[in-house]
Amino acid sequence: MGQFKEYIKLALMNIRSNKVRTFLTMLGIIIGVSSVILIISLGNGVSGEISGSLDSLAGGQMYVGINSNNADAEDVSFSFDDLEAIEELDGVLGATPTINTYGTSTSQKGVFTTWITSGTEDLELYSKDPMLSGRYFTEEEVNEHKSVCVIKEKSAIALFGTTDVVGMPIEVELGSKVMDITIVGVRKANPSKMFNMMYNEDEVEMEIPYTVFGDAYNWDFAADGFSGFYVFTAGTADTALLAAQIQAIMESKHDCRGKNVINIQDFNSVMDQINNVMGTITLFVVVVAGISLLVGGIGVMTIMLVSVTERTREIGIRKALGARTGTIMLQFLIESGLISLCAGIIGIITGVALASIVGYFLDFKATIDIVTVLGASVFSSAVGIFFGIYPAKKAAKLSPIEALRHE
Repeated sequence: MGQFKEYIKLALMNIRSNKVRTFLTMLGIIIGVSSVILIISLGNGVSGEISGSLDSLAGGQMYVGINSNNADAEDVSFSFDDLEAIEELDGVLGATPTINTYGTSTSQKGVFTTWITSGTEDLELYSKDPMLSGRYFTEEEVNEHKSVCVIKEKSAIALFGTTDVVGMPIEVELGSKVMDITIVGVRKANPSKMFNMMYNEDEVEMEIPYTVFGDAYNWDFAADGFSGFYVFTAGTADTALLAAQIQAIMESKHDCRGKNVINIQDFNSVMDQINNVMGTITLFVVVVAGISLLVGGIGVMTIMLVSVTERTREIGIRKALGARTGTIMLQFLIESGLISLCAGIIGIITGVALASIVGYFLDFKATIDIVTVLGASVFSSAVGIFFGIYPAKKAAKLSPIEALRHE
């Protein structure tokens, strides 16, 4: 053990005596390690932000639609009887047809483009943003065609300069009609940074009963049906199993089994696909960044070969005094391993710092993975040892007589 410590001291002494050369040798490994940590940390951060944003928007949702490209789908439309059948399934919280359109809203602060979403009282489950004030519209208000709405917190501020707007009317132009719609509730702003980056400050978001939408466009949903609807599930529900059950029920009710008429989009599966794509992209970039680690390893091998040449007489003297071949080899392996380890530590510090800085400026949290940090440290040392084997062998195999003759 004492001899091993002595080898470490000798290695550190040789590293200190050639600071600039050693640093330039370590540069490739530093860049490689820091790049790997930076990319993985940012990739994990972005992936987490996207997953969180999508989950806050559509987690646990499914959309059931009709394949309009299929000739067999021409006479198929959904009804409220279909929704009632699906709502009886375990794990289903509700279902609603959802129709979106643009209109305009007018308040004392001006005229605003308005994104209007309509549906049944179950439309409350369409967004996971909780209520800030007021309430959601009720089944009774839907059935009685009440002109009521729920708006977003930012929309309330845009329209009135305050969130204390429950009970206030908004003049809304929808279709060919202008109507006064009373605000009954305000949703909190979505906490997702990524979602808020996509938010248009000049646009108002509003949710209304589908019957009010139908009145504006002279559309009778009960008689005419609808081409798609959302299904909202409990967080513990197996959405894949539910999707299969819904597919079977809808195909049975509309007599279209095996005809590819009913399409079901499971947003949990979409999120899994996005995460897989993000993981593949991150892995590819990490592999590219890892090439610089190999370049750094070659640099370590080169500098160790130079070191062997410079210290030929020293090696000869040590072998003449009885140093074994394995001892000489171990000394050079320790030196190359220390160079790589130091480079790895500097790379880790640099990578973590850069990831935190970039995440700060992009306004999301970079996720520092301790496994990645430890893996980068071990891998950088392994690179140094691997590429130090050849120089170490060369040093160990030197003939004492030839080494002592070396000038």
